[in-house]
Amino acid sequence: MSYIEMRTFEHFLVPVARSMPSNAAYLKHLSKSADPGLIRLASNENTEPPSPRVRQALIDSYEDANLSPPPIPPLRLALAEHHGVGADQVLVTAGSTEVIDATLRTFVHAGDEVVIPDPLWPVCRTRLQALEARIVAIALLRDETSFRYDVDAMVAAVTAATKLIVLCTPHNPAGNAMAADEIRRIADLGVPLLIDAAYSDFDPDLDLMALAAAYPHVMITRTFSKAYCLAGLRVGYGVSSPELIEYVDRFLVPGSAVSSTALRAGLAALEDREYHSYQVTRIIAERDRLTPRLRELGYKVWDSKCNFVSVDASDYPGRGDALAEELLAEGIVVRPFGAIVRISIGTRSENEALLGAMQAVAR
Repeated sequence: MSYIEMRTFEHFLVPVARSMPSNAAYLKHLSKSADPGLIRLASNENTEPPSPRVRQALIDSYEDANLSPPPIPPLRLALAEHHGVGADQVLVTAGSTEVIDATLRTFVHAGDEVVIPDPLWPVCRTRLQALEARIVAIALLRDETSFRYDVDAMVAAVTAATKLIVLCTPHNPAGNAMAADEIRRIADLGVPLLIDAAYSDFDPDLDLMALAAAYPHVMITRTFSKAYCLAGLRVGYGVSSPELIEYVDRFLVPGSAVSSTALRAGLAALEDREYHSYQVTRIIAERDRLTPRLRELGYKVWDSKCNFVSVDASDYPGRGDALAEELLAEGIVVRPFGAIVRISIGTRSENEALLGAMQAVAR
């Protein structure tokens, strides 16, 4: 037996593969959510079904399921019209995660410097870790009721070595949103800027898409998983300058990872403006009703511009993991992030069940 035959495949792993966190561990909340008897408030999904138009789109997708989607699908054209940009400024992907990952790989090699907020959606940080980036994390500021970006510190952290800046607004998992002048201040630095705007439907006062026209180095990512109720179909997109879209597209698998079924469903959901408006209005109202109710129960809850609220579990024995387990015993699945417990906004009845569980746990 040769020397090569004696070695296991682990011998050939790149070093970072050994240190990266397990996807199974990150997704364990979904395994818990598989129990139909539990209320799913862990993944920022919309717990209501999508627009009735989506049902017909799913049925119609049978007719062309044997064919590859066109390079420029109708959904891409509709999104361009919706945002007032050219079709060459839109890139439709399998969830916004795919375009985020492709943007990271467009700009970042091993050792490159990337400025991010802390905390940040763990998947984005993990993808940077996979690229062996040098992460410069700037802590969010916080007070009794809210988080906010430390824009001065982020600007000061940018150096000649910075290859990319990452923002998330409204922020996951903190819930805060940035003002337009704060974003422009960072965009004015001229460094490539990735803005994860997955929750911007729930912050309707700020139109981020104007940045795509003003700054060719800015990529804004959006998703159909929240307000459009399509988390299970994986539809997202990015909006930027035609030049940046072209470069990022090179890091995607040719032919699109988005199925024709998902493309049809996304188009149907986008075209039902009334249903989208209903979902946004419903979720914002429930979010703003839930926040003071939780505070009345004695919990520290930060203001949110997302489809979730975040609870401070830093003083809870066992912190976020322990609080999440206590709620699981009450039939509610939520998402712990260290000292933060993130709770998705459900239906009114689901939110009432949550309040009952939180009251029981508080006792």
